[in-house]
Amino acid sequence: MKQERLRLVLRDLAASAAFGAMAVSGQVPAWTVLIFALALGVALAGKRPLADGRASAGVLLVVVAFLYALVAMEQLDMVVAACVTAALLTAQRMLALPGPRTDGQVNLASLLMVAGGAALSADLLFAFCLLVYTVLAVLSQGLAVVADAGGRPPPVRVVFRPLVAGVILCLVGALSFFVIFPRLSWNVAARRGAASLGPASAGFSDTLRLGGVGVLKSNPRVVFRAELNPDPMRDRLDGYWVGRRFDTFDGVQWSARGPSTPARREVHLGPLGAGAVDQHIELLPAYGSRTLVGLDAPMVFSAAQTHQGNYSSRTDLVRHADGRVQVDGPGNAFSYRVSSMPERQVREVGPEDETRQLALPAKLDPRIPALGQRLAAGATTPRAIARQLERALQSSYEYTLELPGAVKDPLADFLFQRRAGHCEEFATALAILLRTQGIPSRVVVGFYGGERAAGEYLVRAGDAHAWVEAMVDGQVLRLDATPPQNRAAAAQGLTAWLLARWEALQIGWLERVVDFSLSDQARLADRFRSTGGTSTGSAWRRPDPGVWAALGALAAVLVAIAAVRFFLRTNEVQHLGQALARMLLASGRLGPDGWLDRARVSEPDLEPVRRGIARYREARFGRRHLEPGEGRRLLRDARTVLRAGPRSLPS
Repeated sequence: MKQERLRLVLRDLAASAAFGAMAVSGQVPAWTVLIFALALGVALAGKRPLADGRASAGVLLVVVAFLYALVAMEQLDMVVAACVTAALLTAQRMLALPGPRTDGQVNLASLLMVAGGAALSADLLFAFCLLVYTVLAVLSQGLAVVADAGGRPPPVRVVFRPLVAGVILCLVGALSFFVIFPRLSWNVAARRGAASLGPASAGFSDTLRLGGVGVLKSNPRVVFRAELNPDPMRDRLDGYWVGRRFDTFDGVQWSARGPSTPARREVHLGPLGAGAVDQHIELLPAYGSRTLVGLDAPMVFSAAQTHQGNYSSRTDLVRHADGRVQVDGPGNAFSYRVSSMPERQVREVGPEDETRQLALPAKLDPRIPALGQRLAAGATTPRAIARQLERALQSSYEYTLELPGAVKDPLADFLFQRRAGHCEEFATALAILLRTQGIPSRVVVGFYGGERAAGEYLVRAGDAHAWVEAMVDGQVLRLDATPPQNRAAAAQGLTAWLLARWEALQIGWLERVVDFSLSDQARLADRFRSTGGTSTGSAWRRPDPGVWAALGALAAVLVAIAAVRFFLRTNEVQHLGQALARMLLASGRLGPDGWLDRARVSEPDLEPVRRGIARYREARFGRRHLEPGEGRRLLRDARTVLRAGPRSLPS
C-alpha cells in the first residue's frame, strides 16, 4: 500500500511539473493556476472526491465550451485555450479514483501540458520543469509496471535502483537523439514572452539628463545578444554599440532634433567598404526600447523582425535625423542585421553638423572655458587637443555611481566640486570642453563591451555607456573620457552574480536548445570533422579508411553481442515467470494475487516454488540476473514438487 501511495504522489507531482512548464510563460490565466493548485493539494492529501466523475465531467465540458467561444470571438489565444483545457482535464483526473485508465489519462494530459509549455515559452524555467517532469513521470510509471507484474511487489529500495538507472538512460538517450538526428528549429513555434525577472531595464529616452544615481551600471541582466562575422574570438569585446546621438545641451540635459524618414525595410547611414563587420542582433525582452544598436560605426540596418507574444513578423525601420534607427511598431523582442565599418575607418561630416555641435549653453559657468584652455595647453592640433582633454579627464577625475541627485549646475558640480561621476558626466564634460576649444562634438549613448558565450556576445544592462564623437579635420573621432576599468558593467555582490549566471544559462538554453536547428547540427558536425571537436582550430588528421572500417566492424559486433545477451536474459526471465504461473494454476495453488496461495505458504514441500518466485522477482526488478541454466533448474525443481498435487493442510 505504501508503494501505491508513493506511485500516486509521484504521478501527481509529475503532472504539477508539466503544469509548471506552461505556467512559467505567464500566459496561463490566474484562475487556472488556482484551480490546479487546489486539485493538487487535495490529491497529495490522499483524497479522491470525484469517484463518480460524471458531474465534474459535465462542468469541465461547459468550461471548455466557454474557452473555445472566447477563442472564436478572438478574446483568447488558441494555444492558451488548449493548455487550459489540458490543465483542467488533468486536475479532474487526479481527483478521480486511481486505476490503470485514470493513470493513463493523467499521463497523457500531462504530456499535452508539456507540449503546450513548449509552445508558450522558451524560458529556461521551462527546461527545469521539463527535467522534473521527466524524472517523476519515469519513476511513477516504473512503479506502475512493477505493481502490474503480479504478486506482492518487492520493496521500494529494491526497485528504485533500476528505476533511477532508467531515468538516467532516458535523459542520455533523449539528449543523444536531440543532437544526432535532424530536426527543425524550435523557434518557429516558440514565443518570446515579456521580460522575465522584473520589468525591462534598459532603453533610450528622447533626452539625456545629468544627475541621479547610476543604478543601471550594476544591473547584470542581458539585454541583447549579437553574433559577429568575422568573429574576433575574444572573451570580452572591446567594442562600442551605438544607440543614438545628442548634439544640443542646455546645461542640464542633452537632446536631438530633426525629422524622420518614411519607414522602409532597409536603412543606409553611409557607404560600406572593405572590412565591414556583419552582426545578427536580438534585442531581448529585458531591453525595453525600439532603438536599434550596432557596432561603431553602423552603416546598414536590415532584415528586422518583431517578436510578439504569439508570433513573429517582418517589420520596417525608421531613420531619425540624429542617425537613430528604430523599429516601426511595438514588440516584446526584436531581431535584425546590421553592417558596420571597423573603428579605423571614419566618416565625413558636413558643415551644418559642425555649426550645431559647437553651440554652448547660454548660462555656461565661465570657469569651464578657462579649464579647457588650461587642460589643452601645449597641444597644437585639434586632434592633439582632443586626445589631451580625454586623457586629462581620465586621470584627474574619479568614477562613482553614488551621486547627490539633481543640482542647479550638474556639469560645474562635477568639474569643480565632486570631481567624481559616471559616464554621462564624463562624456558631457569632454564634449563641452571640446566645444570651448572650437572642436565640434556630440554625446553618443549605447553600450560598451560584450561577454562571449556560446559563439556570440552577450551585452548587459550594466554595459550601458556614454562617450563622445568629435569632428576633427572633417572626420569623426571617437573619444571616451571614462576610465577604461569603469566602462563595462559593474558587479555588485552575490545577488548580481547569481542573476548574471542565470541570464547566461538562459542565453545558452536559447542558443543550444530552442534555436538549435538542422543547420546548427551541420556546423557542429563540420567542426568535429575539421578540428576533432576542439576549439583550437588545429588540423585534424583523417584516419585511414581501413581503420574506420575496422572500428566500425568492432563496434557493430560489440553492439550485436550486447543485444543478443540482453534479449536472451530478458526472455529467460519472462519464461520463468510465465511457466511458474502456469504450473501453479494447473496444481490449484494459484492465489488471488496471481502467485502462490498464501494459505499454502507454510507447506515445506513448496520451498522450491517459493525460491523460483523470489528469483524471478529479483531478476526482473532487482537486477540480480539469472545465472546460465538457473531458470531451467528452478523450473525443474518446482515442477517436481507440484506434480504431487495439492496436499491437505493440518487443521
